[in-house]
Amino acid sequence: MVVRIYRISPIGICLLAVFWLMMAGLAGCTVKLISDYDETTDRTVSALQRKTESHLVALENVENSPDCEYDRHKQFYDEAKIDVSAITVRAAAIPKNDITTKEAHLLLSSLENLEKLHKISCLSKDQIALLRAHFNTSYTAILKLELAKRRGQ
Repeated sequence: MVVRIYRISPIGICLLAVFWLMMAGLAGCTVKLISDYDETTDRTVSALQRKTESHLVALENVENSPDCEYDRHKQFYDEAKIDVSAITVRAAAIPKNDITTKEAHLLLSSLENLEKLHKISCLSKDQIALLRAHFNTSYTAILKLELAKRRGQ
């Protein structure tokens, strides 16, 4: 049996070492284009969705009565704006979370538009149904993104 011994120059050893270090580094390297899942955002958005739905149900129940007037529901708008502001600030503070931040801004805009409509007059059940669908679309978009982050997608 013949055993051959190959001689590798010091430069060759260095190049081989660099190659293996690069391969090891690339194997463990991932590029993240979006932030990680944020449980607080998930919980806060879910709670605000419930609060909004409760408000819309309450408006349906008082249609065509004095209880439908804006002044009787002002507290909801104040609290909801505070909640959306908290969501927006938190989302903006998380690096690579621009999509959630933009969605929170859109949610605030929708809430402000609902408040403007309510100030003009009480809302009909048909109007509330359209508004509910719009709000649920916004809430679903934010929650879908957070849940996809949790799954690592």
